Amino acid sequence: MTNLEKNKKYCEVIESKIKLDAKPVAMKLIKTEDDLPEGIDLIDEKIRHCEMVRKASLGNTFYSTIDQQLCLGGAGAIGLRDMPEKLANGEKYFSLGRFQDLETAKKLTSKLSIVKDIHWGMIYAPLDEADFEADVIQIITEPVGGMKLAQSIVYKTGEKINPSFAGIQSLCGDAFADPYITNGVNFTLGCDGSRKAADIKDNEMTVGISKAKIEEVISGLESI
Repeated sequence: MTNLEKNKKYCEVIESKIKLDAKPVAMKLIKTEDDLPEGIDLIDEKIRHCEMVRKASLGNTFYSTIDQQLCLGGAGAIGLRDMPEKLANGEKYFSLGRFQDLETAKKLTSKLSIVKDIHWGMIYAPLDEADFEADVIQIITEPVGGMKLAQSIVYKTGEKINPSFAGIQSLCGDAFADPYITNGVNFTLGCDGSRKAADIKDNEMTVGISKAKIEEVISGLESI
């Protein structure tokens, strides 16, 4: 079965079990320009990573390098550059009034999920049009969809789920970097940036599923 055939199957199962207003999104980091598959065009605007996820969920396939990434924190989280120093050391979030003091801000930012290995670019595509093996698949859904995905995971594991999020760096850190690094699944409630820029609705959340876990999730969805 080709990658495209697998991804179409995954998408069909997800859409049959979970209420969605947009497509699940397949994302893949590429190490060098030579690794870019043929026929995928460079995005023609400079926007945030979370906006790119939204764009792909609405039917667009493209790739981005660091030059098209508007949010440097998001680009740092997904591994297209080093994390900006003022984000990494907590100064930026403290200045925004998110923490009681700088020490608390640093405590949190030191725990953010960040892809440390720097890559040349990222491919984004609707899952059912992705002719590649995704590193991470993201699903934007209402909490009831998140519940069904959780049920699909515990169906075989029997273990409770421990999501990791903090209301910042949601679609980049929580829903891409975390599952990418852990080979797991992560649930996130969004962040101010993704809700403002990427139109993640008040009643929506995001789930990131690593390539190591997608078969297990799909099998669980089919079984429950």
